[in-house]
Amino acid sequence: MTARSYNALQPTRQTPREKVMEHIEKTLVLIKPDALERGLVGEIVRRFESAGLRVRNIRWARLSGALIEQHYADLKSKNPRAFDRNTRYLAEKHAVALLLAGVNAVGKVRVIIGPTDPAGAPPGTIRGDLSSDSIVFADSQDRGLNNLVHAADSLDSAAREISLWFG
Repeated sequence: MTARSYNALQPTRQTPREKVMEHIEKTLVLIKPDALERGLVGEIVRRFESAGLRVRNIRWARLSGALIEQHYADLKSKNPRAFDRNTRYLAEKHAVALLLAGVNAVGKVRVIIGPTDPAGAPPGTIRGDLSSDSIVFADSQDRGLNNLVHAADSLDSAAREISLWFG
């Protein structure tokens, strides 16, 4: 047996850091205009960092109609009315895009922010603690939902959204 074939049969050893890096995910969070207007950026970022997530990139953005349409393209086919309200609500306003990384980042962020409808968000979540809007109330006023943040809902969505917002 040659040295090369012997080494090929040996299990590779990973350092503790390499083992952790296998489980690191990246995800995108948008801090929406209603959170900016209320001065909640620091509190929202603090909650993610306190949960062990790292801010890997941050971007202040003016939301063009084209960017919003690309970002919410999947919503257009699933719920055209919500797509229309969201694009009207967000277009030409400002948001903060966060690229977060950590173990199980996508799932962890979703738990931290709470469900889409703040009315049903439990205490301890961003939406449960900091938002008082509801889908029913927003619908009655034909406007976008003031739920403070958007977060990618899967690894595939996160990859697409990160590419869109950070290139």
